[in-house]
Amino acid sequence: MDTETATKLIGIYGQAWITRDPDLILTIFTPDATYNDPHEPENRGHDAIRDYWVSKVVGQQKDISFRLLNVWVNGGNVIEEWEAKFTDTKRNMRIEMREVAIFTTDGSKFTSLREYYTSKKIPL
Repeated sequence: MDTETATKLIGIYGQAWITRDPDLILTIFTPDATYNDPHEPENRGHDAIRDYWVSKVVGQQKDISFRLLNVWVNGGNVIEEWEAKFTDTKRNMRIEMREVAIFTTDGSKFTSLREYYTSKKIPL
């Protein structure tokens, strides 16, 4: 994967998050992809990834912003760094997050995602 393609895909990721669109997020992943949030069980395949997004993003987040900071590509591996902010409706907090995500690719889509992040939680 090249940097231009990786940047385009993460732009779709950010747009899917901002618009809370679980169908859009699936367009950047292969059907058998894995999605690994370190605080949740691993999600394998489109159905599991969609269910995770419906539960977490659609069900518990609003007022989302996303800003890509850096993209690194090395063959089939992509590392992306971003900042995101959102309201966690379940915990009634504003979350400010800095994340590094490691993706593997098949050349045109992501085959896996592992997220690593730190966040600041601000009670509302």
